[in-house]
Amino acid sequence: MANNLELSRFRKNVFPIYRHELRKFIPLTFIFFMISFNYSTLRSLKDIYVLEHASAEMIYYLKLFGVTPAILLLTIAYNRISRVVDKARKFNIVIAYFLIFFGLSYFVFIPNLELLQLDSLADKLNISIPTMRNLWESIRYWPLSLFYINAEAWGTMALGVLFWTFVNDITGVEQSKRFYSFLSLGAAVGLIMAGILLKTCQEHLDLVLGACVGLIGTILLVYNSFSYNIRKHPERYQIEARPKKKKEKLSFVESFRFLMNSKYLALIATLIISYGLVISLFESVWKAKIKALTLGNEGMLANIYGNQGILSGILSLVLILFLSAPIMHRGWRFAASVTPVVTLIATVVFFSFLYFQDALSSVTALWALSPLSLAVTFGLINVVFIKAFKYTLFDPTKERAYIPLDEESKVRGKAAVDGVGSRLGKSLGSLMITFGVVPIFGSIHNAEHVIFFIIMTMLVLWLRAVNKLSVLFKKHEA
Repeated sequence: MANNLELSRFRKNVFPIYRHELRKFIPLTFIFFMISFNYSTLRSLKDIYVLEHASAEMIYYLKLFGVTPAILLLTIAYNRISRVVDKARKFNIVIAYFLIFFGLSYFVFIPNLELLQLDSLADKLNISIPTMRNLWESIRYWPLSLFYINAEAWGTMALGVLFWTFVNDITGVEQSKRFYSFLSLGAAVGLIMAGILLKTCQEHLDLVLGACVGLIGTILLVYNSFSYNIRKHPERYQIEARPKKKKEKLSFVESFRFLMNSKYLALIATLIISYGLVISLFESVWKAKIKALTLGNEGMLANIYGNQGILSGILSLVLILFLSAPIMHRGWRFAASVTPVVTLIATVVFFSFLYFQDALSSVTALWALSPLSLAVTFGLINVVFIKAFKYTLFDPTKERAYIPLDEESKVRGKAAVDGVGSRLGKSLGSLMITFGVVPIFGSIHNAEHVIFFIIMTMLVLWLRAVNKLSVLFKKHEA
């Protein structure tokens, strides 16, 4: 009753966090800010580096042959680490790995890229099997390929697995309804700051990478201080005592069997795979337009990705402050359905423009913009909307779905679903691009109508999975 009186009706919708919860909310938001800042920055840098030196198609070879196996290995390592160390050390080990790799990238790999290139090997492979040219280019620029793989892994492991596992451990079901959307305040500010830094330092991207390395070190310091205080004074942080099942020692293969035997976890995986496949295919068309417009111009690339970060952050803030609470109050099913519906609208708008852009050429001439430039702008706006709703509604609703589960399902199931499921969707998209779209149609541009049809099909499957999961969620929550 006291808690209800503490918040006005306005506060319940705008910022429904009680005063005594701020000691938990503020550190979590700050950690989320730093992880999201790095996520946005590294995501932009990996694309900028690749598009500057190679083709847009190389990205999808990297995702298929590099990112997916790497995430698989990291997930296996994460599961094995989980068996022998406590939660705090597990967090530290994974973050320390990224600190070492991106530190090496900052001090060694990127500054000496030309010296480290494997030109002779890539040229020989290209002569032997020219149809795999984009794969050989990823070998030529192996430091950039490793950077791309680890930048993708940061989003999966640091954000998708480590951060949300930590949050779920210290947050109860009722508290999560108020916390999860508003934790994204930190993520939104991180996106804005990352975008501003990219635009400001577009001619000095080494400084941007240096900022990422510094923040990874800061994450370790803040996390360890915060988790120490939680262990020392759990009552101050409203840590609920929960019955725990005795953990079984599961291998990675057994973890997947465990996942497949749970309809609940399989549906969560379906949501993640659907998003991954849809955004991968959508961005394949958009990034091909970016490559054609910029022709590897690093400053222009940094400006586009900087705008993406700023606009995503601003829209996320608006959604968090004015829409997320009312939407969350409508129930889990409604909140989880918003992101695929917004993605459907954005897909129809973007591809409709591409289809009718020749007919609109007289209109675009009045704006002094080429059809290609306007296509990049339209794509940017739609990607911003999709990702902003993903951060503020898709991620919180997906994470809430884990809370009613037992400890075993949370730890093993979440690692398998988030660690591999998130990559599977994007890998399927890359597989379609590298072995379907490009060989059959010659380029992404020639297959835009096919990509549109696949995206729309996946959106229907996504919405069906939301409906089925909402029924099970209510049962588990009860």
